[in-house]
Amino acid sequence: MIRNMLFQRSFKKVLKIFAMFLSVCMLSGCGKAQVVLTTGFEKDEVFVVGSEKCTLPELNIYLTNIQKTYENVYGDKIWDVESDGQTLEESVKNTSLAQLAQVKTMYLLAGDRQLFLSGAEADKAKAAANEYFSSLSPHEVDALGASEELIRNMYIEMALARKAYEDIIRDISPEISDDEARFVKVRIIYMRTSYKNGTSLIPFEDSDRDRVYETLRGIRNGITSGEMDFETEAARYNEAAESVISFGKGTMDPAIEEAAFSLAVGETSEIVETSGGMYLMQCISTLDRTQTDANKILITDRLKDEEFEAIYNEYLENLVRNLNTELWKSVELNDDPQVTTSTFFETYEKYFGDDEL
Repeated sequence: MIRNMLFQRSFKKVLKIFAMFLSVCMLSGCGKAQVVLTTGFEKDEVFVVGSEKCTLPELNIYLTNIQKTYENVYGDKIWDVESDGQTLEESVKNTSLAQLAQVKTMYLLAGDRQLFLSGAEADKAKAAANEYFSSLSPHEVDALGASEELIRNMYIEMALARKAYEDIIRDISPEISDDEARFVKVRIIYMRTSYKNGTSLIPFEDSDRDRVYETLRGIRNGITSGEMDFETEAARYNEAAESVISFGKGTMDPAIEEAAFSLAVGETSEIVETSGGMYLMQCISTLDRTQTDANKILITDRLKDEEFEAIYNEYLENLVRNLNTELWKSVELNDDPQVTTSTFFETYEKYFGDDEL
């Protein structure tokens, strides 16, 4: 997926679809594959992964559908945007190539693990291919080089790629303790002791820093003596966007975490100093159950992905990838106004996706 882009609400569904492919295909492993630049390809062969070949029509279908999805949201001027020295067009091209390479690799892995589609799943692939192919105009069919059989085979490979991923992670069920995943919920009063100058933080003068410290010390003394109320003082002095926050280990400044995780319910911390400012915290909950349970899922998913990546990369090391560099260099975005198709991934998800997509 293209990083550093701000997507609109209408694009979220497609982004989830792309995210599924990235999680299944593990693009991080793509850079570890052995890519050999060669000649001697058959006509319209873009690359070969092991015994699997990718043809130009397959790449056209991937690339054009991603392209048109962007254009439906942002218009065709979006391709002039650059990020990290790379145009969006280059990023989309590379994403399409990487996704296809990874699906092909996962399809091979599915075969090695003796995974197959059921009769019902094969019927879904056939129905999905019929629906998507029927949505294409004769002009689009010709421009993409598409056929219903090609699309059905692509959907079969995508379904088996997902099945291989699910097979690998099926038995990975780590026990995550409350302590490991724990989120605490605290009220905060944050006061700055520095200001931003571009990307730099410039510390306050000592006198201004001391003023902040004395203000927070007075508030703390008032709260611990019962003369002041934390929420009232937070409404008056807090300079952070929120006055109540939840966080887990490894997500905040270590000094903040050490203080927050040692508090009892209702207890107020000492003044905690960071590079940007000073904090006073009061514990609302030592274990935010909702956030802790959500964090358990995130930790479990991360461990599953790590296990999958290890297996995937080991498999990948034994594959050679041959890229038809001359053909690849000639690939461009489709500027034909009569080619508007953008539902290839959406159609796949309609038949094979999860309910939440």
